[in-house]
Amino acid sequence: MGRHERIAELAELDRPGLEIADFATGMGRTVRAMLAVAPEPTRVHAIDSASSLDDEILHDARVRSVIADLDEPLPFPDSALDRAISLNVAEHLADPAAHLAECYRVLKPGGVLVFAHSDWDTALFASPDDVLTRTLVDRFVSVVPRWAERADGFMGRKLLGLALSTEFELDGVHTWADCHRRFDKGSVSWKVAMGVLAAAKDDPELTKRATAWVEGLATFAAEGRFLFSVTDVAVVLRKPAAQ
Repeated sequence: MGRHERIAELAELDRPGLEIADFATGMGRTVRAMLAVAPEPTRVHAIDSASSLDDEILHDARVRSVIADLDEPLPFPDSALDRAISLNVAEHLADPAAHLAECYRVLKPGGVLVFAHSDWDTALFASPDDVLTRTLVDRFVSVVPRWAERADGFMGRKLLGLALSTEFELDGVHTWADCHRRFDKGSVSWKVAMGVLAAAKDDPELTKRATAWVEGLATFAAEGRFLFSVTDVAVVLRKPAAQ
């Protein structure tokens, strides 16, 4: 079971007719995992700043693609949703606490929010050079990528503190670290390694070493010695039922 399947399980998709929102949906991997287990009929609102949903998800009648800025109020009336997923969203927001308040507003009483994030400082690469790997991961965690306005490589461990400052009831806290052994283009480990490489761009000498480091990861993968993991944290929150 992977990250997106775990998120779907934590969302308690236990009855038909659920209205679900997936924030920063990307290609729709969490949407796909939810559709695989949710009883019919189900409506999933796939929300992001631009649509990059896979075609099969975009054209699924159960899915509604919504373009929205998650730093703004969510595009739903009060108490409109049964479930909401916020995965790897918080680090990119100007005010994560405001996002949680909006999630609370749009959920129905008894509704569930899965508030989840990878903690990038825990990234583990099997590589030929442990010291260089630590240096590069530290830089990756501390440097905001050029394509983003903000980032926080320690966000995973901050979720619980953010959640406890809300009106939500805490249902549970979960952590896991999936093992990835692929290092081909498009794999999770490759994407994170490209982020690590990009974080070194302002230092020519470090860039040279980082490029060789990536080549070393590819060699490890070809030899069957490569693995990658990162700790994911998921806080499951529930809006109190109406009295």
